[in-house]
Amino acid sequence: MMKLIILGAGIQGSIVATDLCDKELSPDEKDVTICDYDFAKAREVADRLGIKALQCDVSDHDALISIIKGADVVLNCVQYNWNIDIMRACLVVGAHYVDLGGLFHVTKKQFDLHEEFKKAGLTAVLGMGSTPGTMNVMAGYAASRLDTVREAHAICACGDFTRTEAIIGIPYSLLTVMEEHTMDPWILKDGKLQPVPAGSGKEMIPFSEPIGLAEAFYCIHSEPAQFARSFKEKGIQEASFKLSLPEAFEERIRFLAELGFSSEEPLEVGGQQVNPLKTMVGVVNRYLSRYDDSNDGQLNDSDVLRAVVKGTKDGVEKEVIVESVIRTSEKWGFMAGALDTGVPPSIVAQMICKGQITERGALAGEQCVPPIPYFKELAKREMPVYCVEKTPLSSDDFEQLNEAMNKPK
Repeated sequence: MMKLIILGAGIQGSIVATDLCDKELSPDEKDVTICDYDFAKAREVADRLGIKALQCDVSDHDALISIIKGADVVLNCVQYNWNIDIMRACLVVGAHYVDLGGLFHVTKKQFDLHEEFKKAGLTAVLGMGSTPGTMNVMAGYAASRLDTVREAHAICACGDFTRTEAIIGIPYSLLTVMEEHTMDPWILKDGKLQPVPAGSGKEMIPFSEPIGLAEAFYCIHSEPAQFARSFKEKGIQEASFKLSLPEAFEERIRFLAELGFSSEEPLEVGGQQVNPLKTMVGVVNRYLSRYDDSNDGQLNDSDVLRAVVKGTKDGVEKEVIVESVIRTSEKWGFMAGALDTGVPPSIVAQMICKGQITERGALAGEQCVPPIPYFKELAKREMPVYCVEKTPLSSDDFEQLNEAMNKPK
């Protein structure tokens, strides 16, 4: 029986647990425990799914080791700042590890644990949500069709079409959203990782429906560092991550950032020191608890994940585009932006337990997750993956993708 421990009972932890416990999708017997600093939050998820709940403060190393001891896989769904501490705890107890990403800088440090995990016969999959995560597996599949890789680009577009009077809806950690809008992104250019200004590199990109033409910009993410490492032997010179978010959402986030709510520099208010970022997150999260009430639960959003890899095959220039369009879950009611992040860790943890993932060490998804079996699991969850390969390069790539995405099922 698989013994799986989920750290974090927020949106992503809840989705991970939901997928693990879906007998139709995952019939294998499992022993699942969900943990959170807020025990009430963990218990709410556990009671809904019939699993165990524990209180866990991941900053308490000894307590964390005690909780995860005996686990086959630890699924880390807490804020990425704790990734390395949790990885070290997994090394102590001999557990495999999966997380949702380290926002570039932490991911680079996590790779330093590669040899320790390899020596211990353990797998740590770094960044296995949507992007990084599914995006990486798609890029790995595209690269496998080429002899050389010159460029690998990750592009994510999000669209929210929910009819609502709500001021804002947050698809994933608001802390991460604010960091993505204020921290300098890193790209790979001429074979070297280098920073560029936050929000730079803007371009209009035609995405598959229902999003269509939308503006995307450079955003700090782990993929450039991962691709630089994974495709080094194939000669990669350029890598980037670009993000496109709904225009109204962008306006609100940039407004908050420009007001100073992205800062953690203490501010004195009424004689007390206040952290602007954490205060804003607390206020918005309280507001979000009422978000569903404003739309009668009729959510309607979509994500487009696109990996574009360029190189050569048999001496001929080729461009391989792999894409997935994700929509609001009809089965579970989760928004697409949360669904495509929470489901992949569940799939990959089960693949590890079943012996479908055999590579050991601290690895990105493109280095260890077998793409076809993984894509089949995504398809079961209404997240199909498509591939277009063109030579010579053609302007109708995206038209073909649109046609494939929107053809009758």
